[in-house]
Amino acid sequence: MQIKKTVITPQKENFPQWYHDVVKNAELAENSDVRGCGIVRPYGYKIWELIKKELSQKIEDTGVENVYFPIFVPIENLEIEKEHVKGFSPELAVVTHAGGEKLVNQLAVRPTSETAMYKTYAKWIQSYKDLPLRLNQWNNVVRWEKRPRPFLRWSEFLWQEGHTAFADKEGAINEVWQMIGVYEDIYKYLALPVFKGRKSELEKFAGAVMTTTVEVMAKDGKAIQGGTSHYLGTNFSKVFDVSYLGEDGKKHLCHQNSWGLSWRSIGALIMAHGDDNGLRLPPNIAPIQIVIVPIYKDENKKQVIDYANKIIAGIKGFRVKLDDREEHTPGYKFNDWEVKGVPIRIEIGAREVENDELTVFRRDLNKKEKMKSKKFIDSLKKLTEDIHANLYNQARDFAGNHIHEIESIDEIKDQVGFFAASWSETKESEKILKERYSMVSRLLSVDNENKKPKNKKCFITGNEAKHDWLFAKSY
Repeated sequence: MQIKKTVITPQKENFPQWYHDVVKNAELAENSDVRGCGIVRPYGYKIWELIKKELSQKIEDTGVENVYFPIFVPIENLEIEKEHVKGFSPELAVVTHAGGEKLVNQLAVRPTSETAMYKTYAKWIQSYKDLPLRLNQWNNVVRWEKRPRPFLRWSEFLWQEGHTAFADKEGAINEVWQMIGVYEDIYKYLALPVFKGRKSELEKFAGAVMTTTVEVMAKDGKAIQGGTSHYLGTNFSKVFDVSYLGEDGKKHLCHQNSWGLSWRSIGALIMAHGDDNGLRLPPNIAPIQIVIVPIYKDENKKQVIDYANKIIAGIKGFRVKLDDREEHTPGYKFNDWEVKGVPIRIEIGAREVENDELTVFRRDLNKKEKMKSKKFIDSLKKLTEDIHANLYNQARDFAGNHIHEIESIDEIKDQVGFFAASWSETKESEKILKERYSMVSRLLSVDNENKKPKNKKCFITGNEAKHDWLFAKSY
C-alpha cells in the first residue's frame, strides 16, 4: 500500500501555508462545500471538547448558569442598537425566505446574542432582587468572512458567550475583569501566556463602553485575540428597557456585560506551539496523551504486543493509544504522531521487552531517552507537568523576546513580534497606523494602566502620550 508522504511547509518559508498544512495533515479540519465554513474532524473536535470542559467548569465556578437562545434574531432587534448593528452589518447573514415563502420580518443568523437575549432580560428582570442575572450559552454564531482561515476566521464558529446584568457599575466592572481572568487561566491550561488588558476606542466591541482582551503571540509575531470581556454600560439596557425597581422604589437601568471565547483558541494553540514537524500539544488538551508504537518482526510480534498491553494496563488516568496498524511502518507512525502533536511517544521493540524498558520520545523537546518501565509509570504525572511547563516557558520566552520598543512610527520595520510604544490614544492616529502598516493597537496592558508613559510624545503624532500600548498585525 503506497502512502503519500506528509509535506509541511517550513514556518519561515510561508507561515500561513504552514498553518494550513498542519490543520490538514494533523486531521484537525478541512474545508466544507460552503465557502468560509469548515468541517472539524474528530481529532480537532476532541481538542475543543477538552478546552470546553475545563472552561465550562471555570465559568460555572463563578456562579454563572447556562442557558440557550435561538439562532435567529429579528432584524428589528438588531436595528434598535445602531452602533451594534453598524459594527456587524458587513458580516450579517440574513434569512429572507422560509417555509417556501418570503418572510415579512427578516431574520439574522446571530453574529452574537446581545440583541437576541436582552428583550427577554427585560421581562425577567423587574426588581433589584432579580440581580445580578448571570447567564452563559454555548452555541454557534455566523459572521460572514471575506478571508476565512480554519478556526481563526470561519464564517460559522463555536464559542461560549456570557451575558450578565447588574444593579451597579462597580459590580459589572468587577465581573469584566473576573471573566478576562478566567480566559487568562484557560490559556495557562493550554500552556500559553497571554497579554491581558484593555482595547482602544477604535478596537472595542460594537456598542461597548470598554473591552478587555487576552492576546496570544503567534510564532510569526502576529497577534491572536484569544477572548474578550466587555462592559456594555447601559447602552443596551436603554434601548431594550433592561431595568429594575430599586430598594429606593425608583426605576434604574441595569449595567450589562458580555464576554466570549471561541475555538480561535485552537488556532492560537497551533500557531504558538507548533513547529516545522506539526503540532505540539500540551498534555491537558491532547486527545491522545501517550501513543505506543510497537516495533517487531513476525517471530517476536506477540511478545512485543503483550508487553505493550502490559504497559498500557499500568498507566492509569491518561489517554493512551496503541498504534498497531499493520499497513504502516514504524517510521511513518513516528511522523504521523509528531504531526498530530502527541506529547509522549513510547517505542517498544525486542530490546525494550528484554530489558523491561521503554524508549520515550518527548514531542516538546523532540528528544528520546531510555527509561525503565516502572520509573516511567511512576513519574508520568511529573513528566506531563514538565512538558506543560516547558511548552509554556518556550512560548513565554518567545513572546518576551519579540517585543520591540519604539519611539517613532518610522521605526516599524519587518521585525517579528509586537511593538511597544507611548501613544496619544486617538482614533485618528490609530487610523494612520492602520493605513501605513495594516497594524492596530492590541491592548493597554493592565500593568501599564496606572503608569505614566515612558515617552512624553506619541510615537505616531508627536502629541502628548497617555500610556504605553502594544501594537501588532493580527489574525
